[in-house]
Amino acid sequence: MWHKVSGLLGLGSTKKDSKANEVQLATAALMVHVASSDGMFCDDERERLTDCMTEHFWLSSEEAEEIIDRAHAEEQSAPSLYGFTRAIAKELDQDERQEIVRLLWQVAFADNHIDNFEANVLAKIAGLLGVTEHDRIRIKHEVEAAGA
Repeated sequence: MWHKVSGLLGLGSTKKDSKANEVQLATAALMVHVASSDGMFCDDERERLTDCMTEHFWLSSEEAEEIIDRAHAEEQSAPSLYGFTRAIAKELDQDERQEIVRLLWQVAFADNHIDNFEANVLAKIAGLLGVTEHDRIRIKHEVEAAGA
């Protein structure tokens, strides 16, 4: 699994760089969507989103912020979530897609409150990523127990 993630993180060819950038941008767009689904995109959510991007994709804070800004613009103009979830699903295996869902829960819990809109959006995204309801709920409880 780490070999595939390393490959997607751009350790190699330009094609891998492009795929890594696509997955990073799609992941950030989904996190922005979850964070803003309750009508607010607070500083705590933005900070957690940045932390998730730097930790998961081994980016600098500046790189993460640049991707988040691009993702925010793309998320607002996208007609649906399908393009983002498709970009992730075609490149990542089941365990890696579950890790993306874990990141989404971490962002959702950043403001210490899960709104019904956030929970519903997360359910929709997880379904589009092929993550089962059982796994989505298990991951939610794990993130909640860890204190997000």
